[in-house]
Amino acid sequence: MNSLNVKDYYEKSYQLRRRFLEIFTGLGYGHLTTAFSETEILTALFEQIIRFDESKKPVDKFVLSKGHGAGMLFPVLEDMGIFTKEETAAMLQKGGDILRLREYVYPGFEFYGGSLGIGIGMAAGLALGLKLKRSDSIVYCLMGDAECYEGAVWEAMLFASHYSLNNLVVIVDRNYLGCSDFTENMCRLEPFAEKWSSCNWETAEINGHSYEELFMVLSGVRKRKTSKPLCIIADTVKGKGLDYLCNIPLNHGFMPTGSSAETAFKMLGHTGISSNDPKAVCTEGAKMKGEKIEADTDTSQ
Repeated sequence: MNSLNVKDYYEKSYQLRRRFLEIFTGLGYGHLTTAFSETEILTALFEQIIRFDESKKPVDKFVLSKGHGAGMLFPVLEDMGIFTKEETAAMLQKGGDILRLREYVYPGFEFYGGSLGIGIGMAAGLALGLKLKRSDSIVYCLMGDAECYEGAVWEAMLFASHYSLNNLVVIVDRNYLGCSDFTENMCRLEPFAEKWSSCNWETAEINGHSYEELFMVLSGVRKRKTSKPLCIIADTVKGKGLDYLCNIPLNHGFMPTGSSAETAFKMLGHTGISSNDPKAVCTEGAKMKGEKIEADTDTSQ
């Protein structure tokens, strides 16, 4: 467990975003906006909450249901000393052993993510197996909000509550964007927390870029006195940290190149940014619960 104070974690977030840029601008691909919305969530989980043994293998389990967000795990695991920069480069080159990452995102499964909606079912199965073994391990599952359109998600939600899987914690990266539009324009999810509650889940709604709120809710997971699984709805900004990219539909799989990449590096090159307001660095911060959203869809940046 890292002993940094909270202020240092905000600086770390920008360092991790910059490292993501270094890795994936070199490769020419990557889901940048997705990675930037989940940065604080992954950092809090891996550096403070998930337990590791002496060989740096996870004792608690993590399932990345939104598989397109896997890119940010490389900077996080590098920061923890699990991967070196050289090992990351070797894994991500053509023919590299990318399956080395699997034990950190799909533990125990001979599977590497693809279709959305699958991860929560895998996580629920893991949680049930651990409960039957009387293990004290917690299963954490990170999902996207638009992913929750999938019917398999709701089946797994009912399964988890039926079997009282209080060792299962789902975190929804609630950035209000799917791959083509805002969720509340495509198919309204709100009232989102109430839907989870109606399936007999405990829910918490937090600022997904606030380390204070992340640490507060996650550090209390083992102290919960309930048989219900927990869903944490983390309000985030897609593309957090780069105001010219965030909250813009159709930037889902966008990776900056040329002058756009230079702008991104400059914006993440300075220090001292510690805002935990999801909209603080986004000029396009137009996400509103329950209201029709109009936004610039220009993807020419």
